[in-house]
Amino acid sequence: MRGERTMKKTKMILLEPVLSRTVYSIIRTTLLLLSLTLTAICMPYVLSWSKQHTLTWPAEIPLSWTKAFVQMETASISGAEPSVVTQWFSRVKQTASNPSNWLMMEGVFFDRSVAYANSNEAGIFPEPSESVPPTDWFFSGIEEDALEPSTELQESPAASVLMPNKVLLYFTHSRESYLPYLPETSDPNKTHHSKVNVTQMGPYIKTALEKRGVGAVVNDTDVVGKLKEQGLEYWAAYDVSREVVKEAMSATPEITYLVDVHRDSVRRDVTALEYEGKVYAKIALVVGGEHEQSDKNLALAKTVHEKLNKAIPGISRGVYVKEGAGTNGKFNQDLTSKALLMELGGVDNTFEEIQLSADVFADVLAGIILEAEAVGQP
Repeated sequence: MRGERTMKKTKMILLEPVLSRTVYSIIRTTLLLLSLTLTAICMPYVLSWSKQHTLTWPAEIPLSWTKAFVQMETASISGAEPSVVTQWFSRVKQTASNPSNWLMMEGVFFDRSVAYANSNEAGIFPEPSESVPPTDWFFSGIEEDALEPSTELQESPAASVLMPNKVLLYFTHSRESYLPYLPETSDPNKTHHSKVNVTQMGPYIKTALEKRGVGAVVNDTDVVGKLKEQGLEYWAAYDVSREVVKEAMSATPEITYLVDVHRDSVRRDVTALEYEGKVYAKIALVVGGEHEQSDKNLALAKTVHEKLNKAIPGISRGVYVKEGAGTNGKFNQDLTSKALLMELGGVDNTFEEIQLSADVFADVLAGIILEAEAVGQP
């Protein structure tokens, strides 16, 4: 009897690992099937949600995330030498932690982008991203009360202008606003306002350019207001602003430079720069990569980027080329070889910080224009 009990006990001990692995396999397979089913059910809702929200990726994947991923993937590896797993983890971490290897995003769309900046410069990522308002909220007409800026947004006009009407300042996303002036708003995607917004910087940038000898024209057409009037969704803004730009260029033939001024949706840790006791709103430059003028626009943007950072180190986050499926690819820059799309600060910047950066930008752009004109003179 004692021998039989011992044999049964031995069999149970031998069977326990087999049973454990079987149960584990059944549970794992069940969970996998359940996750696939839930994914299929939820995907339509996820896609609908993604069209109404902007996702901002972190500048670097946290080490804890990467470790968790590698641990999950290596949990079922048996017989692997520790050194092999360690080397694999090191390669995965190196690849995943470098933002230039990620599939980046513009607004709600995936696209292929190239950043033209020194890879050692801190803060060139994440790349510019638009805060796309939720569709229902966008068409509802609801907006929170906004605070007027405490700073004066218009300087005294220049005494004389050497080159009148050379630059057109316009605003495709005309209602992009800033969270410090929307006390009841915390969602970056709802940081839009019909009165307190980026268009208020138009007269300031114009005067800053003119004080440096280069004339500018401000077109503060409420492009987003036109979208709402026509029942068009937010992505159609460039179609509307294109007509605005064409009309302005036709009315003022002297216009050679286009500057589409935007506000980025990334947060303050990316867009604020303290330098010599002052806080500046960082600038990012975007170039459409899908038209014949692209290389010339890129050359101009790179020159502006380099001169900005020479004036204030780190004030320019970089030059970003947007091309591929799901992105505009032109941004009206095919209308001239001297077009810029500038992200002037982010949702958390103040007008005081933006003004400081606008002065630096005006100084750089005016210098480039005056130098180009001088070279072109007989």
